[in-house]
Amino acid sequence: MFNRRRCAPLLAVAFAVVGATACSPRAKIGIVLPETGAAAVYGASIRTGIALAFDAHATGADTRIEVTYRDSASDPQRAAGAAEALFEQGVDLIIGGVTSSEAKAMIPVADRWRRVLLSPSASDPALGRLSRWFFRIFPSDELEGVSAANLVAASGGGRRVLIFQQDNDYTRGLLPIFVEELGRRGGRVVDSLRIDETGWERGLHRLLDELDPTAAYVCGYGDAIIASVGALRAASFRGLICTTSAITTASLLERAGATLDGVVFPLIPFDPAAQTEPVRGFVARYRTIYNLQPDIYAALGYDAATTALRALTGARSKGKPDLPDRLRELGPLDGLFGRFRFDDQGGVRRTLTAHWVHHGRVEPWPLQAARQP
Repeated sequence: MFNRRRCAPLLAVAFAVVGATACSPRAKIGIVLPETGAAAVYGASIRTGIALAFDAHATGADTRIEVTYRDSASDPQRAAGAAEALFEQGVDLIIGGVTSSEAKAMIPVADRWRRVLLSPSASDPALGRLSRWFFRIFPSDELEGVSAANLVAASGGGRRVLIFQQDNDYTRGLLPIFVEELGRRGGRVVDSLRIDETGWERGLHRLLDELDPTAAYVCGYGDAIIASVGALRAASFRGLICTTSAITTASLLERAGATLDGVVFPLIPFDPAAQTEPVRGFVARYRTIYNLQPDIYAALGYDAATTALRALTGARSKGKPDLPDRLRELGPLDGLFGRFRFDDQGGVRRTLTAHWVHHGRVEPWPLQAARQP
C-alpha cells in the first residue's frame, strides 16, 4: 500500500534526475499538486506517477525539460496563485487542478496567460466548457454519475436510496447526474445527509429506521467516504453501499482497513498485472523505485506527464498558442487505461466498469456478490 513517508527519499532521487537535465531547457513544465491539506492523499500518489514519467524521459531522451513543483495545500485560491506565479516564470504547461475546485480556480489563470492546464483527475462536467486551454486525463462525471446509477439499479438496491454528500464542486457536478439517471432507471432518492455538517451522524439512525433504504450512495472524497461507510457499518446497515472513484488511493484503503470491504463504485479499468505495454513497463519501474503497487492516481499522474512531454517535445514550436491544437492532434495515445485522445472540450471518453473493495483491494465487482435487500 502507498505510504508517503516511506517514499519520500525515493521521490527526492527521482526529482533530482529530472533537475539534472534542466540546463538550457527546451520545455518548462509546472506542477501544482495538493501535497498538504485534505486532498494530500491524491497529490502524493499523483506525484509518484509524474516523477516516474519525468525520470524515464530524462534517461531516455535528449530533449531537456525544466520541472517546477508547487503545493496547493488543497486550497483552490492557493492553487490559482501558484499557477499565476509559474506562468509568470515562463512555464509552457501546468499539470494540476487535482480536485475540481482547484481546477475551476486555475482555469481563468490559464485562460488569461493562454497556456495549457492539464488536470490528471478533475472531473466536474462544467470544467471542459470554461476554456480551450483546459485538458484532463480523467473522464467527466457525466460518465461516472450515469455508471454509478446504473450500478445501483442493476443491483436491485435502487428502490430507496439514501444519499450522503459533501458540498464541493466535485459533488455538485456528479450528484445531479446520478440522481437523474437513477430516476430514469426507476430508482428513487428518499433523503440526503450533508456529511460536512456538524452532527450529521445523529440523524442517521432515525433515517434508517423511518425510510428503510435499500442502498446508500456516498458522494464525496476519501475521508468523507470512510466516515460515512463507518457510520453505516456501526448502524448495521445491510443494503448496498455505492461510492465514488475518489476512494481508490492506496493510502486511504490502507487506513480504512476492513471498513470499506464490499463497497462498490464505477472506475476506469486499470490492471497492474497486464503484460502489455505501457502498463507492464510502468508497473515494473514503479515497483523498483517505490517498492509499492501503483494505484489509479499514480497511473493518472503518469499519463498526464507523458502526454505533456509528448506535446511539448514534439516537432512543433514550444509554448505557442497552438499547443491546444497540438494536444488534440495527438493520438490515439497509448495510455495506462487504454487508447485515448482529447475531444473538442479537452476531455477523454473512457469506459467505466463496476469495481468493489475486496479484502482491502480494488477488484472488478462480480454482480452476484452483491447483497440483494
